[in-house]
Amino acid sequence: MSTTNPFSSAFQLQRTMIEQTRRAAETGVDAQRSAMETWFGSFESVKSAQKSGVTLSKTAIEAYLDGLKSVYPEESVAELEAAVDEQFEAVDEIHEDAWQSFLEGLDEAEATYDELTEMQLELLADGFDAVEQVQAEAEETTEEAVASAEELTESA
Repeated sequence: MSTTNPFSSAFQLQRTMIEQTRRAAETGVDAQRSAMETWFGSFESVKSAQKSGVTLSKTAIEAYLDGLKSVYPEESVAELEAAVDEQFEAVDEIHEDAWQSFLEGLDEAEATYDELTEMQLELLADGFDAVEQVQAEAEETTEEAVASAEELTESA
């Protein structure tokens, strides 16, 4: 483009804005992806905390049952202890099965999210490529028009 073209700086500004907007959009998607990865990763901690809560409850009940042994016949408390142990075994099994199913579903959701994020990035890239192409064509057309106008002015 000629250095006297009054549109040169406008097109340069437009290119800069397109590039900055592209980077901002990609950064936004990356930040969203990081937040989701953190969220997906947090469930192992939740599982562990929940398991600790169950263990704490069991310990408290066992301590209570130990206290009952000093008041009631040990055989009566032993039956209660066996029932409590059986219930906690069931809770542990259900807890593990439920978490396994949940985490498997979460893995699938994370994979789907990753695929969608990649598609989103591809669509963003395609969209910005199209905008840049249109901008380049407009710049070229303007350059040709300015050159023609300069030639007409010089020949007049």
